[in-house]
Amino acid sequence: MMFKLSDMRGDAMQTVIVARNEILKFLRSKKFLMFGVLVAVLLVLTTFLPYALGDSISGSAGNVFSRYIGYASLLVLLGATLFASYTIVSEFEERTALILFTRPIRRSTVFLGKFAACFALTAVVMVVYYLVAVAVAFAVSGSFVSSSLSSLSMCLAYVFATTGVAMLISSLMRKGGSSAVLTFITILLLVSVVSAVLSMAGTDTWFMLDSASNAISNSVPEYVSGMNDMVGEMGTSLGVSVEGALVETADCVRSGGVMMAWGAATLALSYLVFSRREF
Repeated sequence: MMFKLSDMRGDAMQTVIVARNEILKFLRSKKFLMFGVLVAVLLVLTTFLPYALGDSISGSAGNVFSRYIGYASLLVLLGATLFASYTIVSEFEERTALILFTRPIRRSTVFLGKFAACFALTAVVMVVYYLVAVAVAFAVSGSFVSSSLSSLSMCLAYVFATTGVAMLISSLMRKGGSSAVLTFITILLLVSVVSAVLSMAGTDTWFMLDSASNAISNSVPEYVSGMNDMVGEMGTSLGVSVEGALVETADCVRSGGVMMAWGAATLALSYLVFSRREF
């Protein structure tokens, strides 16, 4: 038992070391700088552009928060594309795995460390994004957004899911650039196309990743009401019924479970491919 416990401690320490090195690698790269600049620019534009155009940010805390939350899923996708889609394939493309795998370290430890690093980087950036959005909402309205924690929970579940998908693609590809492009297209386009085809066939697509990710914004009541008001106005102006296009309040338990299932399944497949991959 003592031997097994010592092995577990050793694996845990090696996982932390791998994660730390992976984080440092990304922090020193242009990818993290690019991601940080994009997030900062988006926050600045969302906050100050209305004032520059002679308008202002007003309304309840939820209404102000809704201005920011619609971009969250896209930022998560960018994080997965910039970090997780490169993390496995880069070891083989740059041949660094030849050195890494000759050391007394298990592939499972390497895999867990890389996953932890990619998840942590995107998650931390998104937490900062949410903190800024909540702070602006409080400064404008004088109250906190009661639904911000629900939305953040859904956002972190989406980070977990997209990281899994990106790492699966990264495990299969030979070039980092191809992996990044395929990750972006798969999550943004291909999954949505499958959902659209299933919807046209009369299938409820609650189990699809894109449908589940809508809970990030649809868990905010003010966002739902605002979107429905906009859709209703468009329907009135066009003279058509928009009942089927109305946004529904998210079922966070179900949506969160779907995203966690996507992440767990793709990570398991990714590790299976990674553990058997040779040069």
